[in-house]
Amino acid sequence: MSGHDHLDPDIDLFGTIDDAEETLGQFLVSRARVDATTRFDEHSHQEDQLAWMSSGSMELAVLGDHRQLRREHLAWIPAGLVHEMRFSEPGELICVYADPALRPRGGGWNGARTVAVDDLAGALLLHLVDAEPAGPRRWRCWSLLVDLLSSAARDDEALALPREPRARAIASALIADPADPRGLDEWAAHAGVSPKTIARAFANGTGWSFREWRVRVRLHAAAGMLVRGAAVQDVAPAVGYDSVGGFIGAFRNRFSVTPAVYAARSREDLGGA
Repeated sequence: MSGHDHLDPDIDLFGTIDDAEETLGQFLVSRARVDATTRFDEHSHQEDQLAWMSSGSMELAVLGDHRQLRREHLAWIPAGLVHEMRFSEPGELICVYADPALRPRGGGWNGARTVAVDDLAGALLLHLVDAEPAGPRRWRCWSLLVDLLSSAARDDEALALPREPRARAIASALIADPADPRGLDEWAAHAGVSPKTIARAFANGTGWSFREWRVRVRLHAAAGMLVRGAAVQDVAPAVGYDSVGGFIGAFRNRFSVTPAVYAARSREDLGGA
């Protein structure tokens, strides 16, 4: 798949920078509903791409690097870079495709990266796809978004997946069932390798220990359940926590807000879309 073949032409918004400004290029904004059957196989674009899951979760693969992304993360994929996307739950994908002439300054944007999505960046993306601003306002939205990207640090909090095939299979199983109670030794035995091999694969491939990674995948899954309306007392055991209080504490440490506040803010943002 290449170009914009996967996009619904009824929802794409294509426009040119206002003629009153120096014309540097063009950008397109799209919204697509996705579910667990949606998959965009390896493809590339002539434009730079910003990809944001305003809801749901995406596994993005670029040059052998796999990451699970939610609404806290914005993926930057430069023009010509082959990538693929998979989705494990219903959600909404918002993308911006822009002429490379419009990218932020500096060589750091020649490769793929993820950055944190703050409230303003998320609001700008929703405004571009919903309000369909024209002329100077559209250009100003893009200019502000580029300014936010330029000052944003790399986001290493996105959920990376290990590259080693056996460790990747374990990671995929835990993403599918985050409440699975098996520890490192049991998973290693299941895969037919030593615990040290799996531990090393997680550390080298994700930057976290197996235990730390499993906490993150549980909270990653919890975030999606909360946005879809599940109650905190139901989410906690569903992602492997015996104690609701323990779950709330871990969630607050990861997202800096309680599960209830996270869910309310997320649904408010989506409701305004």
